[in-house]
Amino acid sequence: MISPRSRLAGIALTVGGLTTAAALLTPGIAAADPTDMMAPLLNTTCSFDQVDRALHAKNPQMASILDQNPSMKAQLQQKFNEPPAQRRAEVQQYLAQNPNAAQQAQNDPRAGQLQQTMQAVADSCHNY
Repeated sequence: MISPRSRLAGIALTVGGLTTAAALLTPGIAAADPTDMMAPLLNTTCSFDQVDRALHAKNPQMASILDQNPSMKAQLQQKFNEPPAQRRAEVQQYLAQNPNAAQQAQNDPRAGQLQQTMQAVADSCHNY
């Protein structure tokens, strides 16, 4: 069984490339270039509030997990105050420093669902 804390860690990395809590954030990414999966949200110009509202609409369960962890949510909000290029650079730096993270993520059975959710959030966040 996957613990809620592990699930939150994967969600957080996928949503925003939250590198400040890197020790908790290894699962939740997949692909030859893991940043490809996260690109829709790494590159979005939506505010954190828009992303948060879109996440609540597209995947209430993920949003609930994030809501139950206010410190993680606050860190994620700080990441959305950074420009997209900086978010992407931080994720790439994290992956370079933690080469096993991408491999672990490729084995994560949640990766497909997370990717779909992140794309849906990125596609709709400007509507919120």
